Amino acid sequence: ISNFYKLEDVQWAYDHSRIKPKVVQNRFYAESGHDVEIRAFCKDHDIEYQSFWTLTANPDAYRHQAALELAEEKELTPEGLFYAFCMAIGISPMDGTTNEIHMKEDVDLMNRIRSGEQIFVNSEELAIVGNALGTPEWNTEDEL
Repeated sequence: ISNFYKLEDVQWAYDHSRIKPKVVQNRFYAESGHDVEIRAFCKDHDIEYQSFWTLTANPDAYRHQAALELAEEKELTPEGLFYAFCMAIGISPMDGTTNEIHMKEDVDLMNRIRSGEQIFVNSEELAIVGNALGTPEWNTEDEL
């Protein structure tokens, strides 16, 4: 299902469907509270949460100084760091780039993660990006 921004709507669709949704695709942005409650529901019901508009809507989360420094330390672009953050908290970001360089960077990131590399070594590193989202309900421990 896509573009469901109220938890009760996701719950209703889940409760009233014979074939349960396996994916929720939503914009990942501040105005929806970054779907904290919806993502928790998805996690509890084995539903994949896929984000779109991920980079466009969240530049403050990956362009602030601490995130820029962490990205450099991890040998990632700031955007790559944000994608890694999303994946670390259980989000599958949908990548809409048409830029070949960005595609290669994104594939390289996926290869690093698939090879077992932990981009974020602790919750403090995750919090650098998570706290910058500006979402009142954000809690690093809840996200892990």
